[in-house]
Amino acid sequence: MRKYPDFFIIFRCVAVVFLVISVKPVYGQEDYKTLYEKLKKDYDGVVLDRNNILQQSKGFIELKAKVQTAQDEINKANAEKDAALKEVDASRQLTGPLKEQIASLESANKSLRKDAEDARKALDKMAFDYKLVPETQRENSRLNNENSRFSRDVKNLQIKLKAMEEQRLNDRAQLEISRRQIKEFKKRYEQSMAKNRSFERKIEQIPAKFAEIARENKVLIKETALMHYNLGVFYTKNKEYSRAIAEFEKDLELNPDDGAAHYNLGFIYAEYLTNRPLALTHFRKFLSLVKSEDKDVDWVRKYILTWQTWEGKKPID
Repeated sequence: MRKYPDFFIIFRCVAVVFLVISVKPVYGQEDYKTLYEKLKKDYDGVVLDRNNILQQSKGFIELKAKVQTAQDEINKANAEKDAALKEVDASRQLTGPLKEQIASLESANKSLRKDAEDARKALDKMAFDYKLVPETQRENSRLNNENSRFSRDVKNLQIKLKAMEEQRLNDRAQLEISRRQIKEFKKRYEQSMAKNRSFERKIEQIPAKFAEIARENKVLIKETALMHYNLGVFYTKNKEYSRAIAEFEKDLELNPDDGAAHYNLGFIYAEYLTNRPLALTHFRKFLSLVKSEDKDVDWVRKYILTWQTWEGKKPID
């Protein structure tokens, strides 16, 4: 059986208590499984020390019982000796058997005294090693309480380790999800940038396309206006003046500065439909658009001058 000095046991207990109290999860500094194994090893050592103390306490109690038994036997022997001495004093005669009995009692008394002395020495030594039995019991009780608290702390630590492991798995899953999302966003971003570059190229081409479309539109408008003008001339030759007027007006909608169309409308209103106000309006517009050397300018001026003079004599309704 191992025996530990009192100061060693106290130091061990204080170290275990300090270890239990100071144990806290340190994230990122020590692996929790290693910490748990270390705490479990210390706990097993405390349990072994506790069992040794209990075993030694049991031996201490047994030794104390033996000392008490020896003391009782000594007291009994002393009583028998005293009784024998009284008988000797009373009779003043010592017979052979009585002397032998007294000698035996003295020998037994001497042996018992030696046993009692040895027991006292052993008791003093055990008291020195372990103090008193009540103190040892209190220490055992305290160690039991510490062991219980240590067990609870270990269980709580296991729960925290499990929770942290689950959280770690959740964090890894979330990290994987985020990584995939970032990869997908990056892919979409690259696709968007490619589309953006394509749109930029198209936008760069738009002004040129607009210019081409505008040019083509001008050509188309010019051709369309010319088509209406030619239809107007055609209908005029065929004396379909209403249709001719409609075609010339469509020509002017597309090309308001077409002096020839204004001249033809003025001529139709002057010569065929007899609407002199409209004729004068178109003739004046014709003069504002054509050059003075145009072959029809003189005739138009004479027409306007003639009817202005006429209007001065008689207003036209």
